[in-house]
Amino acid sequence: MDQKVTSAFMGAMLLDAMRHNQVSVQELAKKVGYTPSLISKATHDQARIQFDAVADLLAALPEQNQFFAIDVANKALGITTPVIDGDRILKEPVAMAIKTLPELKEALTAVTDSLDEFTIPAEDLRPEDYKDPEKMVGECYDAVLYLLNLIAYVCRGFNFSMQDELDKRKKIWIKKDIVKK
Repeated sequence: MDQKVTSAFMGAMLLDAMRHNQVSVQELAKKVGYTPSLISKATHDQARIQFDAVADLLAALPEQNQFFAIDVANKALGITTPVIDGDRILKEPVAMAIKTLPELKEALTAVTDSLDEFTIPAEDLRPEDYKDPEKMVGECYDAVLYLLNLIAYVCRGFNFSMQDELDKRKKIWIKKDIVKK
């Protein structure tokens, strides 16, 4: 049986949020009730952050915390995409937009290529019928990776709260009965 993951190293994204909130190690420690030593170790990936502490950290770092939140969601749940932090990727809105467009096109093509497999009854599916849907999942994950990071960089660039913008969208989706409250 797999052990439940309750903590993770998140130093780079925690440090990023601290910088954007202009909060020192000592100030953050005081706000969240931890020792400065623990916060310092966490920012250098020498101590893991407990997932149950994340809400307090996000509250203490309310501005431009989207990359920390994405990192936490990825590491805590393992189903969301991570933060793009590779050295070969220019990390700013226009670069993300330019990279996102072909990823979206590839995802749309993969969805279109999978439509015929989606109409085959489950009991009639053959091994070769799984290739297009599997490719579609991968291409869609690539698109989601770039889209999520594009949203985060645009929010940072225009000083929007990513969480507030998502809350606005959720209200629209609820009103349209796309999602439930």
